[in-house]
Amino acid sequence: MNQHVSVQWLDGVMSISLNRPEKRNALDESMFSALADAFVQARSDDRVASVLIKGTSDCFCAGHDIGAFATLWPQPENGAIIRCITALLGLDKPFTAAVRGAAVGFGATLLLSADYVVASHSATFCFPFARLGIVPEAGASALLARRVGDIRARDWLMSARVIGAEEALSAGFISRLADSSEVDVLAQEYAAEIANKQPHVMRQTRRLIDDGAHRSAKQAASFELEALNVLIPEAANRVRYSGRQSGEVE
Repeated sequence: MNQHVSVQWLDGVMSISLNRPEKRNALDESMFSALADAFVQARSDDRVASVLIKGTSDCFCAGHDIGAFATLWPQPENGAIIRCITALLGLDKPFTAAVRGAAVGFGATLLLSADYVVASHSATFCFPFARLGIVPEAGASALLARRVGDIRARDWLMSARVIGAEEALSAGFISRLADSSEVDVLAQEYAAEIANKQPHVMRQTRRLIDDGAHRSAKQAASFELEALNVLIPEAANRVRYSGRQSGEVE
């Protein structure tokens, strides 16, 4: 796909690896383009039940390659960064991230689209936009407050300070901390576990959660009922044919 962005498939999981260690996995135009292609493929490929993204052992992603700013911006309508962000926000498959080292700029904002984030105890996170004299990207101005709360999101985005792993966990920005040697394994296990569930159910659940942020509880319940009217008869048939009894837990 790209010398710095590789894709592998295992147990229904599309694993995307960033590998540009000499630049701390900073993204240039070709890497943004490769990520866009990977996210688009993940959405359209029935072999993919969930998606995992990870970086190298020392760094997850340092964000944009600042040296490429002058040639990448302003972005044309079909620019690589716009395509990447559009594809990321349009991803409807469960999305897991494995983070070791620094997640900066786009490396941090893309985590806001993840459903589960495993990070090392030494991981750090930073939204450096204010320090660079620019504004947030990839929906962070909306998504960060939903994840960590309004007052904390304002601090993180306006101060541009470095956030440690423990703070990120307590804020609900990430899901789990682990030793660096275990991060990739635990993230792969989680992604594979999710991939074993009904793919169309996982997509609908993810969509309901995303859209639920804009709905009242009454509206959310209405959309849930619409889905349940289809899914519960399907589930009942599976239970009937499997021979399970009431009260049994899988």
